[in-house]
Amino acid sequence: MYLAYTIILLILILILAITLREEIMVRKGITQGVANRYWVLREKRRFVRFPENLKIRYNRIGSETNSGNTKMRNVSRKGLCISTYEKLKKKDSLEIEIEVPGFSKSVKLIGSVMWVKELRAADDHGRRLFYTGIRLGKIDPESEAILITHLNTLKRH
Repeated sequence: MYLAYTIILLILILILAITLREEIMVRKGITQGVANRYWVLREKRRFVRFPENLKIRYNRIGSETNSGNTKMRNVSRKGLCISTYEKLKKKDSLEIEIEVPGFSKSVKLIGSVMWVKELRAADDHGRRLFYTGIRLGKIDPESEAILITHLNTLKRH
């Protein structure tokens, strides 16, 4: 009986050690952890994403054309996914303005394009559509507080 408890305790200590090692690697910026060898379907994102359909305006930094309005697909503490009609380039810098419901001031920030994926199906008007992943960069403290407050309300739903 004691042998079974000892074996279970050792297994739990091993799992805890692997998890702690992975957390240390994530904090150092190493995204592929040791636990990935053991848990194949592990989520690699550091922050939870919430499906959200907010209005967004964005402009490429250094571009004189106004890109107009688009819709957000999902959002997290450090990134978001938008749907666009233009194919943005990886590492493009964008000025982004997000209209958050319940707040009179919109969230303004700078983000950079991390990935772009063209959808197989066109929209209702036959236009090509792209999902674009954006890493949030420079954001002023007031806008960050609005975004975090909104994300916290999403967690409650």
